[in-house]
Amino acid sequence: MKVYTSIVELEGARLEGENPLPMFAGRNPHREVTEDGSFTPELREGFGDDTGERYLPYRMQDRYTRKRVPLALKTIVLENERLQAVFLPDYGGRLYALKDLRTGRDILYRNPVFQPANLAILNAWFSGGVEWNIGQIGHTFGTCSPVHAARLRDRDGNEFVRMYEYERCRNVFWQIDCHLPPGAKELQIYVRIVNDNERPVPMYWWTNIAVEETERCRVFAATGKAVYISPELSGHGVGELPGLPSLPGGDASYPMEFPFSSEYFFLTPAECRSPWEVVAYEDGRLFYERSTARLRYRKMFCWGHHAGGRRWRDFLAKPGEGGYVEVQGGFAPTQLHGLKMPGNAVWDFTQLIGMGSVDAEAAQAADWNEAREAVERTVDALLGEEQVLAVHERLREHAERTGGEPLHTGSGWGALERLRRAEREGRSVPRGLAFPDGALGEPQYAWLALLGEGRLPETAAVDVPASWMVQDEWRELLETSLSGGDSRGRNWNAYLHYGVMLLEIGKEKEAEEAWKTSLRLRPSAWAYRNLARLAERQGDEERAAACYEQAYLVSGSFPDRAFAEEYLQLLVRRGEFERAWRLYESLPAELAEGDRIRIVVGAAALELGQDEYMRRLFETEFAVIREGETLIIELWYKYQALKLAKERETELSDALLAEAKAKFPPPGPIDFRMIGG
Repeated sequence: MKVYTSIVELEGARLEGENPLPMFAGRNPHREVTEDGSFTPELREGFGDDTGERYLPYRMQDRYTRKRVPLALKTIVLENERLQAVFLPDYGGRLYALKDLRTGRDILYRNPVFQPANLAILNAWFSGGVEWNIGQIGHTFGTCSPVHAARLRDRDGNEFVRMYEYERCRNVFWQIDCHLPPGAKELQIYVRIVNDNERPVPMYWWTNIAVEETERCRVFAATGKAVYISPELSGHGVGELPGLPSLPGGDASYPMEFPFSSEYFFLTPAECRSPWEVVAYEDGRLFYERSTARLRYRKMFCWGHHAGGRRWRDFLAKPGEGGYVEVQGGFAPTQLHGLKMPGNAVWDFTQLIGMGSVDAEAAQAADWNEAREAVERTVDALLGEEQVLAVHERLREHAERTGGEPLHTGSGWGALERLRRAEREGRSVPRGLAFPDGALGEPQYAWLALLGEGRLPETAAVDVPASWMVQDEWRELLETSLSGGDSRGRNWNAYLHYGVMLLEIGKEKEAEEAWKTSLRLRPSAWAYRNLARLAERQGDEERAAACYEQAYLVSGSFPDRAFAEEYLQLLVRRGEFERAWRLYESLPAELAEGDRIRIVVGAAALELGQDEYMRRLFETEFAVIREGETLIIELWYKYQALKLAKERETELSDALLAEAKAKFPPPGPIDFRMIGG
């Protein structure tokens, strides 16, 4: 019934900037995927399509530590007499908490800290609450970035929250309207995605909901048929709960029975008009969510009870306070299924989230089908299909409502797109989404100049280039500028950006020529680095190393630690350990102590017998360990195997490595294995 801003105070690690280097898409926009022959032709359709890695035009958010300090995060609060929803507008609009005001109990898993970790597309991600993932497979581009937010009123005068942004990778707009009218016992969430361009775009949406994990919490959905991933990660298959092959002899509806990190996807039948998923607890509580049919599919994710999974839970929160299970809802059968959104299309859905009660004995019945049917009857009683459809029609009426009171300012990219459309196409952005000129800032200034003056400004070669852009319409504007009569537009900076745009659409030869032109106009570390990445992509590591050397020489150092990270990775991969170690020792202290640099250099230190370095490495709790990453664990095993070889005066062998793996489990700070081994 009311909406207001507040703060939440907690310990956390601040985000400390972005990586300035462009991270390019792979050559293949799709992903190699396998299935065991159990997929139907319908299920094979789109499997792996448009799921290749994409980062641009965004920058990586890889600048953070494990040093926690007191934080006060801005929140937007929506509440009625029963529920209180707390959103984080600076972090993707994350629903941080949903509380039952009658009991004072959290409905979602609320993380006691704010700790970024390397799990998102752009690196930084934090656990807990409800996350809205759009556009590209993975934890979304904007999960740690601000969104626009406004307070509006519905037709009855009740306040509601609208959060929205412009998604630059797919060139679409999205909004989330959250309502809690008087008496509502569920948070009502209306999502609208607008592709108002002529061409279709790959589309992705998954709502990720983190809820408390207990020893015997149990997951149910509108079907028992599910796509699972084998524990050996050899492929996907279709099975029937509770006995999925990914958990031999176990009941997969109990997340805590999985020894390893696992997930499966419920294949909701097409005739289901209102899909749902629940978590039933031993004490009779029932977390439930239900939606309209656009959000057809459901997923369960858990960390498992293996040491690596327990380590991840604690790493993302506090020891003993990180236990959660994720229930998710998405557009496609799995997160590796691509989906095309047509041009000039609007996709919308409504999702409702609440907490009720269930007969605990019935929900824990040994017969899974019997238990699921009992839970389904409870879900229908709490929130029936017709209720969901009626709420959807009511919320949809407000989708284009204007005149809201701004509560938070997101990025300036929506405002820039609004100006481009007005200038070049005579149209605007979707109705109901306000992108004011006041949102424009330094990231947009260079592109405003291209739009208004017809050229990208020239900058000093030591300066960090303007934010990257890959949208077709902006590439065409830049091409016009480069071929125009104003020579001021044909500068090193313009060709640097043009090369980035070209490589992102697979034009390697043209991108190379653009960067070489940039270097002829003004040598820069930025262009040399991009040529190095192109050379690596083409399999020419020697040429790549030479380009990194030139990047260092042209500026007398590396302009940013990301250059050193990439160059060191290349040298280690090439087995040039002494060269890598010399480079590491030459770095300023503020660069040499970076997490990623220290991990990469560990391989060189191990080969060169730098025992003290290795001991410190294995004692360190690194902030940027990637989900599933095993590099530092492999270094640990090799380090122990080399010690065994030295003690026995013999050579390193596979047998010694196997013995080391058996005898020397990795120390806790570095054990992030997702499966056993």
